[in-house]
This record gives sequence, structure tokens and C-alpha cells, in this order.
Amino acid sequence: MIKKLHVVFIVVQRWLALILSPPRCVACKKFIPDKKTFTGRPVFCAVCDARLKRAIPFWFRIDKKTRVMVHAVCLYEEPVRSLVVQKRRGIVSASYVLAELIWQKTMFNTIACDVIVPVPLHWSRRFMRGFNQAREMGEVLAHKKKCACAELVRRTRHTAYQADLAVALRAPNVKNAFELTKSASRYRGTHMVLLDDVMTTGSTLRAVATVLLKIKPASLTIVVACRAPVNVNH
Repeated sequence: MIKKLHVVFIVVQRWLALILSPPRCVACKKFIPDKKTFTGRPVFCAVCDARLKRAIPFWFRIDKKTRVMVHAVCLYEEPVRSLVVQKRRGIVSASYVLAELIWQKTMFNTIACDVIVPVPLHWSRRFMRGFNQAREMGEVLAHKKKCACAELVRRTRHTAYQADLAVALRAPNVKNAFELTKSASRYRGTHMVLLDDVMTTGSTLRAVATVLLKIKPASLTIVVACRAPVNVNH
């Protein structure tokens, strides 16, 4: 009886939330008239959602012997691109929207995952921005997945923004810029998901994945909100 009342309470709570604060599209700000939204709020209206260019999962080469699967919601274009760049303006709420998109529109909820590993920021950049977008996304997804979110890798030096560099300079920019944290060894042999908001050339993700592979995970998968329109080096 108590369990049934709890279910009824949750349903009523969600319907009240819809009535008092109906969902709006995060891109065009229009109300979203969707009867199914009580099970999970949509991020975009039907028109903006149709603009998403879906990204097919693909194998990404880490080194000569290792490839990992990459899952992304869509290509790095509007309307998701605007959410990604909001991190530079200190808008943390965009991180939660990107996490919701990953949960709703990728295979993340079916991937074996014991721990989510967010791509780390250098402490100075994190201090200036106030948050790490990948970590914020990871906390949301870990709660949904009921797994851990842990910073197993740290950035050892301040690097230039990858987006500000020519493609040829991106791999050298992050070379030897990461190392395992002291707590990383406890996750040896577990299923790991390496998480970031965007993948362009893949240089940063490759550098972080190379470090994670040192503790021999049972599996390693990369999940991002969006990726480059062209095939990255794989």
C-alpha cells in the first residue's frame, strides 16, 4: 500500500511540475506541448530536435593496439553547440541539459559502467570558471545510472584551449598533460566511461584514455554530448 501511494505521489508531483512550470525548448524557448513529458522533460521542441544531426557510434583509435567505442548525441552543430560554449561564460546549467541529452538520446543507459571519469580541467581554469562542465555532467549521469563519478585523472599543466589551436597543434598541446590520481588504482578492472561535452580532433580524449588504460579497466567507452561533423582520427 505504501509503495502504491509513493508511486501516485511521484506521478502527481510530476504533473504539478508541468502545470506550474511547463517545459520550454532550451533553444527557441517555446513551450513544449507533449503529453509524455511527465516521464522526463524533453530538452528541445519537435522543430529544434529535428535539427539535431545524429552521430553514429564509431571505433576511435587510442594507440596501435587499442580502439574504444565513442557515443555522441549529435554532431557539433546547432542547437547543441550553443549549450557547449556556455561553459566559457560560466553558465553551469548547460551542463545539466547536456547530461539529460546524453541520457535520453544515446546508448549510455545500456553501457556497462562502474565509474564515470570526467575529462579534467587544470585547477587554475576550474577556479576561474567555477566548475568543470564534464564533472557536472558526470554527477547527473552517475545519479541516473547509479554508478560512481570520480576524477581518476588530473591535468598536470595549464594548456591552451584546444578550440583556439590549429588541428596540427592540438595533440602536442595535451601531450603528457595528464596523470592518474592517487585514488585511481581502486578502480582497476572496472568498466569505465570517459566523459566530455565535445569531441573535435579527439586529441584530449586520446591523451586521457591513454592514462586510464594504465590501470587496465575491464572496458573503456567514450561518451560525449556532440562530436565533430567529420570523422576524427580513428
